[in-house]
Amino acid sequence: MIDGGWGGLIIKKKIFYGWWIVYAGVGIGALSSGLFHYGFSAFFIPWREQFGWSRAALGGVIGFARLEGGIAAPIAGWFVDNFGPRKMMLLGIGMMGLGFIVLSQVTTIAQLYLAFLLLLALGSSFGTYRPLQVAVANWFMKKRGRAMGLLMAGSGFGGSFVFLFAMLITSRGWEEAAIIAGFIMWFVGLPLAMVIRHKPEEMGLVIDGEESSEKDEKVAKNQFISDKKRFWHKDERPEPDLSLMQALKTQAFWVLALTYAIWAAMPGITTVHIAPFLAEELELEYVTALGALSFFVAASIIGRLGFGFISDYFNIRMLLSILFVLQGVGIFLFSNVQSLSVVPFYVVIFAIPYGGTIPMRAVIQGYFFGKKNFGTIGGFLQFVDLPATVSAPIWVGWLADVLPDGYRLGFKIVAFSMLLAAVAVLLARRPSEPFPEDTAPKFFKIFSGGK
Repeated sequence: MIDGGWGGLIIKKKIFYGWWIVYAGVGIGALSSGLFHYGFSAFFIPWREQFGWSRAALGGVIGFARLEGGIAAPIAGWFVDNFGPRKMMLLGIGMMGLGFIVLSQVTTIAQLYLAFLLLLALGSSFGTYRPLQVAVANWFMKKRGRAMGLLMAGSGFGGSFVFLFAMLITSRGWEEAAIIAGFIMWFVGLPLAMVIRHKPEEMGLVIDGEESSEKDEKVAKNQFISDKKRFWHKDERPEPDLSLMQALKTQAFWVLALTYAIWAAMPGITTVHIAPFLAEELELEYVTALGALSFFVAASIIGRLGFGFISDYFNIRMLLSILFVLQGVGIFLFSNVQSLSVVPFYVVIFAIPYGGTIPMRAVIQGYFFGKKNFGTIGGFLQFVDLPATVSAPIWVGWLADVLPDGYRLGFKIVAFSMLLAAVAVLLARRPSEPFPEDTAPKFFKIFSGGK
């Protein structure tokens, strides 16, 4: 059999169990993305037609879901780091299934917010990408980029089929479609979550499935000093393992938080506003507009896989900076679209670098802070980003409500902000020894991962 999964290319007797975790994560990500994250767009137009809810109100669902996710992220990250990802995923996926069942019964915007926030969004925080990324970060180091790329391609696979969900809504009604989505989360998602394991040591295995010698680590530490290498080379020094308090004292944490905050508008406008923009500006049929969104997500898979693989060999900060610039160019061109014939071209230009950025967020976090407290540190990074994360889908929707070309203006603002993100990520510096002292109070060290 082939060990290493996608990109491994090594023949061995059996597949390293870490890749089974990635494959299960792909399935869970596809379900979560196709039914929840991108699937929300499939409900957007039917809800507007039936209830007359405004774009800003519906965009606010995503905005407040991100608010809740940001508040819950540090807590979810700590639970995942300390109790393992599988238990949290069983809880979270179970909540998401129930959330879809409850969603099928909503008749007011308040009920929609409650179902979305208390069950779907909270369940997603505990049950999908946070615990999956923690597991993959613990099982892979040398091949972490390609593993994260494949993992995050799962959301691309699911999102690329959102038009099928839209067809189900069209043929059976959004209420029945929501019930079906709930049962799919339970009967497919929960069995997949049973495959997940926290660390290779629990199964008598080692990270990457390979024995690494102490000599190799000393050579890497002594020979690869990032300031003396060419700027595009990957830093091969052993990665640090910082506590939350140590990470908070580094320049890298706050630069990454700023970078993530700027980029936060991208997933907000793609999951909520691309399909309505095309349907309203180009007067497309509902399913056709969702088909364009599906094509966008499918094209992003190329970036998720390709740049995930590339990140194992090249400077992660340089890659992210280039991807931010390309996204800015792509969304700027997309904001000027006037006819359906050019939509595929613009979508590809925008989607590939967008997809490449998604696994890079987890890869660069491990590169700066290590895997020991991956969930907790990632949760706090998400928490710091809250203002930008919450506001993006709301203010873009508000511009579309009050201005004739509001969508186009909102997309252009996001495009120019990507240039700021491109500069910011280049300023981040990897922590080096001696690391900041963990001076947290004793009770807080339990939470922060300190000793």
